Amino acid sequence: AASLTLIASCFMHWTWYPDIEKFFTGFFTENNYYGKPAYFLISMALIGLAAHALRKIWLYRLNLVASGLAMAFAIRTFLLFTSSYDGYLPEKQPGIYIMLLASILNLIIGMMSMNEKPKKTEEKG
Repeated sequence: AASLTLIASCFMHWTWYPDIEKFFTGFFTENNYYGKPAYFLISMALIGLAAHALRKIWLYRLNLVASGLAMAFAIRTFLLFTSSYDGYLPEKQPGIYIMLLASILNLIIGMMSMNEKPKKTEEKG
């Protein structure tokens, strides 16, 4: 659920910039100034979805690395999008908080899933 929430939050409004009168999302920034962080966040969330769906130990380990990178990138993105510039302070929208919380939850769930035993196939012989 945290991975799906992270993916959905990338499509929501993250900040409102009053000087240019535009909302920024994970896919849109004015003149692509802040880039498109949603592509990286969605790819990391998809690794988490695959790990929980397939239940392989190597995917759990990969998910732990991916969720750690995604959380660090989400913190960086939060600070980048919400910092003031030229005397303007962007108005934070709910989407950026959801993105930050979902990435933190994704890491916590990834750490908790390392304690689970993956399903083993029965050998026939």
